[in-house]
Amino acid sequence: MYTIKNKYLVLIGALLAQVTIAGLYAWSIFGTALQTEYGWSSDATFFPYALAQFVFAFSTLLSGRIVDKKGPRMALLIGGVLYGGGLILSSFVRSPGLLFITYGVITGAGVGFVYVCPLSTLIKWFPKYKGMITGLSVGVFGGGSIIFKEILSRSLLTNTVSETFMTLGIISMALIIVGGLLTNNPAGFVKASATRGEGDYTTAEMVKTKKFKLTWLMYWLAVIPGLLVLGAAKNIGIEVAGLEASVAGGVISLLAIANASSRLVSGTLSDKFGTLNMLKVVFVITIASLLSLSFISGSTVIFYLGAAGVAVGYGGFLALFPTFTNQEFGSFRYGSNYGVIYQAYGLAALTGIFIKRLAGSYTTTFIISAIAAAIGLGISFMIKERAAEQSVKKAA
Repeated sequence: MYTIKNKYLVLIGALLAQVTIAGLYAWSIFGTALQTEYGWSSDATFFPYALAQFVFAFSTLLSGRIVDKKGPRMALLIGGVLYGGGLILSSFVRSPGLLFITYGVITGAGVGFVYVCPLSTLIKWFPKYKGMITGLSVGVFGGGSIIFKEILSRSLLTNTVSETFMTLGIISMALIIVGGLLTNNPAGFVKASATRGEGDYTTAEMVKTKKFKLTWLMYWLAVIPGLLVLGAAKNIGIEVAGLEASVAGGVISLLAIANASSRLVSGTLSDKFGTLNMLKVVFVITIASLLSLSFISGSTVIFYLGAAGVAVGYGGFLALFPTFTNQEFGSFRYGSNYGVIYQAYGLAALTGIFIKRLAGSYTTTFIISAIAAAIGLGISFMIKERAAEQSVKKAA
């Protein structure tokens, strides 16, 4: 099998695959179209998205191991077939139950196989800029939803939901496969990866530590608000802020910009100010934004600012937790280690639905989510970064 030696070519390939799966974040366009064309309920159209997020996270357990053992190309090729194939199969679906399988399970698994590869691969190619490159990778994933929001909106003006699923599936499969063929580990990495660095953890060792348990719990509490707001942005705008459907749809672009820019900025700032410090800042932004959304009284401005703040927080978390995992548990088994920690994200996707149904309204949901984020902030003060722990040991 040939090897790509130019790191910038690998960067292009990895990011091409990453931006393609960003269609996941434009789901609310599909959701409202399904309600209009098939008469499905809002819950029926939101669950495929939430299930896809859960399966996405769960599949990273397997994809992380494949990346560690077989390299990123194999994982990307599998991901391309699953993601594109799931969308193509969704074009034949006429019931919510089947869409749970084709989109929620198959497409969701494809996202998981693709998502881990750029994260773990580009850190190896750009080791001096871990925070920035992680922010760029996940930023492309978040920001790509702007592109897909426009593509899907325009397609649905002249095509049915079925036709749009089919077209998106074919194009997505092709782009991810091309990206996979351009992506591999650095030439010397296979040999180097067999050498375990000082302080590196295997996955079995990592899960036994207190720091892992606190990190996992903090991650779960952190991303619940963002998953809720990004997945139901249009409906929230209509129900909470009283916006017209056409105006509410425009919030998706704003959230995508806030989400993507936050990933890049927070990842870059973590290189300078520390990952844990940035996590604390992002928690504060999230809590303040949720509280503002909780007390909206028909204010469009407050809705936009609050929703954008949640997206900023969500994007920051998605950039900072991968960096924190690599920083605290090492590169030796990073793919599988982050795959385990990422299960918190999957649980958060289902937790958001449970909270919404329990609360009964978005306003109460935001308050509960703010409490969850506040607990996450408290946990962040219970963790010491590896550098701080080593300083204490040296001083002793």
